[in-house]
Parts: sequence; C-alpha cells; structure tokens
Amino acid sequence: MNIYLIEATSHILLEEEVQKIVKDSQNKIIYNAEECEIEEILNEASYVSMFQEMKYIIVKNANFFGTQKRKEEEMLFKYLEQPYPLCTIIFTTYNPVDQRKKTTKLIKENYKCINIVSPKGLELYNKVASLLVEKKFLAEKEVINYIINACLGNYDLIYNEISKIDLYYEKPTKLTIEMIKQIISKGMVDNNFKFIDAVILKDLKKALQYLEELMIQKIEPLSLINLLAREYRNMLLIKTMVEKKYSKKEITLKLHIQDWQYEKTYQNSQNYHKDDLKDYLIKMEKLDYQIKSGEIDKVIGLKIFLLELYEY
Repeated sequence: MNIYLIEATSHILLEEEVQKIVKDSQNKIIYNAEECEIEEILNEASYVSMFQEMKYIIVKNANFFGTQKRKEEEMLFKYLEQPYPLCTIIFTTYNPVDQRKKTTKLIKENYKCINIVSPKGLELYNKVASLLVEKKFLAEKEVINYIINACLGNYDLIYNEISKIDLYYEKPTKLTIEMIKQIISKGMVDNNFKFIDAVILKDLKKALQYLEELMIQKIEPLSLINLLAREYRNMLLIKTMVEKKYSKKEITLKLHIQDWQYEKTYQNSQNYHKDDLKDYLIKMEKLDYQIKSGEIDKVIGLKIFLLELYEY
C-alpha cells in the first residue's frame, strides 16, 4: 500500500494519521500542492534511490481531488496506474473529496482512501477523557464537559488547550474547573456561550457582535456552525421525545446532557416549530458543504445564515 488519500477537517487527527504511516522514517519530503505543480511531485516520486530505501512524499492541500481541476491530472492518473514501488505518496486535504473523479476511484480500488471524521458527542467525550488520562490527569465529568464546551467541541482547540494544561500543572493531579479556568480564556468561554445564546434567541445585533470578537480570537467558524447545529438538533430531539412522553431522565441519558442543559434547551425549544428546526439543520448541512468545497467564505456564509434567521 504505497498511495494514500486522507480527507479530514481536523489538523491534529490528520497529522496523527500521517505519522502512523510514516512512523520514524527520516526519508520524507513535504509538498504544498497549492504552491507547486503535480509534475514536480511526480518527478520526485519517480526518482530512483541508490539506497533502495522507502521514500515518503506528503502532499498537503491536495485539493485537486475535490471539485477543483488541475491540467496535470491525467499525468497523475498515469502515475497512479503504475507507481514507483519504493515511494509512498500521502495526499492530504481538508476539503471534501470528489468520489466521481477517476483519480479518486483508482485510489479507492487499488490503494487506500481515509476519511477522518472529527469526533462528536460521546466519542468526543471519551477521546478527551483518554487524552487527559494519557497526560496523567484525573478529571470529573463536569470538568471534561467544561473543556469541550469551552472549545466549541473542536478537537483541535481541545488538544491545544490540554497541551497548555500539560505544561502548566504537575502530574499526576486531579483537575478542577477552577484550575481549567486559569488556562482556558474566560473571555473566550463567555463569548462562545453568549454567541450561541444570541443566535438561539435570534438577537442578530448581539450575535454579530460576539461573532466579530470570536473571529479576533481565531475561533474556527466551522466549529461555531457545528455547535449551533448541535443546539438545533437537541431542541428538535427534545421536542420530539417530550411529545412521545419520554421522561426528563430518559432524555438526558439518551442525549448525554446534564439537567441544567435539558432545562435550558427545553425552554428554548418552545419558541421554535419542529419544521423550522429541521429546515435550519438542512441549511447548516448545506452551508457546511459549501464552505468545505470552497463555494463560500466561512465567515460570510455564517453571517448570511444569521441574516436568514429573520425570514422565519
């Protein structure tokens, strides 16, 4: 297996996957596909090493596997039909891969395509808990949830914040929320929650104000979109489950939320029709695709979504 195509939205998880393939090899070359020609990469891949040693070529931003086209794609296809056996090429992209392209199909049929889905919900909780244990920290459920919510459920942000915690505190130690607040910016946490609350309450002026502040703090717009989608989804699920006579305890267990989250989400859901919530989720899924495929700018797309809320 010497050709890989890796698609991901998480920088950390993508790099971890690449490391699994490359391992401890020092014979590796990194290219940015946005800054060089495919021909240059293939020439390097075809170069015969006198030491008969496996060479790894990591091609970052290989966005030509998406809807974007490159004139040299036919050259790439021909190489993929008969690659040099002592060279492993790892194509990576943060954009959606076009499954209809013949280069993509060829890799799927003969080599390996990897789609890394960023963890969410219980999977994300377990991953964060495992990361803390790996760093020799003990943490209660509320501490783990605080870290996840403060970082908008974005694994890369979470990983970076836990790395700061790792440098700041001795191990082993039991983490408290007070200790975490010393590391994770209180302003960032407050603005995250204030932004989501403003959007849910359809307060456009405040939502745009908090959005500008979050952009200054370099918060990833896709993380905000995912967090908003989670809130709308939970409101829809709670409305549906309440109609079906589920108890509060059953709902909190199924959705992995705390009592205060249930109360808040339930109250907010009373101001929405189920059809509107379904429509919001469809719109957010479409927006997520448009951003990842390069059809629309992240911030502009999110602002347009906020403006459209006032049509309801």
